[in-house]
Amino acid sequence: MELKEIKELIKIIKDENLEDLKINVNGEKLHLINSTENVQINVEQISKTSIESEPVELLAQAEIIKSSNVGKIKLLYLEKGMHIKKGAKLAQITTMGVVTDIKAPVSGKLADILVSDQANVDYAKPLFVIEIADSE
Repeated sequence: MELKEIKELIKIIKDENLEDLKINVNGEKLHLINSTENVQINVEQISKTSIESEPVELLAQAEIIKSSNVGKIKLLYLEKGMHIKKGAKLAQITTMGVVTDIKAPVSGKLADILVSDQANVDYAKPLFVIEIADSE
C-alpha cells in the first residue's frame, strides 16, 4: 500500500468516527485503530459517577448485546419485557447475503431493544439490553 492510500484510510476513520479498520489487500494486512484521549477521559469520568449512584446495581445485572458484524438487522418477534432464554435467537444480521444469528448469551428479561427492524448496524453497536435472571 502506498502512504497516500494509508492517509486516506486514516481520514476516513476519523471522518466516519470508526473505532478501527482492518484491511487485507494483496496479502498486505493493515489494522488501524482510532483512539482519542478525550474519549478515554470521558469514560473514566462516567464510570466514577456511576459507581456512586444506586442504579448501577441494576446495570451490573444487565447484559448489553452488541452486533457481531456490519449489515442490515432483522428482529425476530421481540417485545420489551418478554423472557429470553440463553441461546435464543434474537435477530439476524445480513451482510452481503450472509446471515448471522444474534443469540442471547444469558437468560433474563428483555429490558430494551436499541435498534429498529431492518436498520443498518455497525460492528459492536449495542442492540439489546437483557436483565439477567437470578437463576443463572
